[in-house]
Amino acid sequence: MNFESEVNSYEDICKILNIDPDLKPDVSAYDEEDQKAAVSLFRLWNANKAAWNGEMIDFNNDNQEKFEILFDLGDEVDPDSGFMYFTYRPVSSRSHAGARLLWPGVTIAQHVTKVMQLDFMNTMKIPEKIIKTDNESLKLSAVNFKSEINSYEDICNILTVDPDLEPDVSAYAKEDREAAISMFRLWKANKAVWNGEIIDFNNYDRNVYQHKYEAMCHLSDEAGGGEGFAYSSCSSAGDYSAVGARLLWPDTTIAKHMTKVMRKDFINVMKIPEK
Repeated sequence: MNFESEVNSYEDICKILNIDPDLKPDVSAYDEEDQKAAVSLFRLWNANKAAWNGEMIDFNNDNQEKFEILFDLGDEVDPDSGFMYFTYRPVSSRSHAGARLLWPGVTIAQHVTKVMQLDFMNTMKIPEKIIKTDNESLKLSAVNFKSEINSYEDICNILTVDPDLEPDVSAYAKEDREAAISMFRLWKANKAVWNGEIIDFNNYDRNVYQHKYEAMCHLSDEAGGGEGFAYSSCSSAGDYSAVGARLLWPDTTIAKHMTKVMRKDFINVMKIPEK
């Protein structure tokens, strides 16, 4: 399949996958500012399936071409959207974005950003309507965050939400359902971490610079002593990112701690079960 010539719309993607382009997930469980992002992520995961055309993404194979896309998210790149393709980043066994947002070629990565531009923008940025937590006394430094947060239930306690709340994932392919629930949980964790602070991709003043970090994880079978997953390192995100605002963390220690607390959710999101 020639992805670039055959795919020029989401409808073309759905034709390849033989699914209804009007099929959307039920997003009623999500906060209002995340609902468009959830629908767009569903669409991007379908685009990813079409791009790989049945090939398994193999984190044990360094010879398999896999690329993350980095986007410039500062307002100056486009005053209307604040969004632009920036560059690509080759991936071997370690990734920031995870399997469902990796692409099998540079030209495919560039092409899909044009076809699915609004969907990428929806997932990468958060509207400036942020729900603050009720816990105003919680200053999320690396030290007290590690003492306050040691489970998803702790996260939900900060946000005053029911830890049993989950989205309806019946619209997703079977291999993506656990990942969709886990992404919902990781987005909640992200809200607790930032505690109402707006993630600002226009913050360049080094005196009050807002730190933002992407967690990179090792995803080969040998990672974590053979467990297939391990935290690797963090990459600083200024005005560009491969994961977007909902998976950025304000401190490297917090990012590493989250991969421990939410380990299973990171695995579900970053790896695809062998079908």
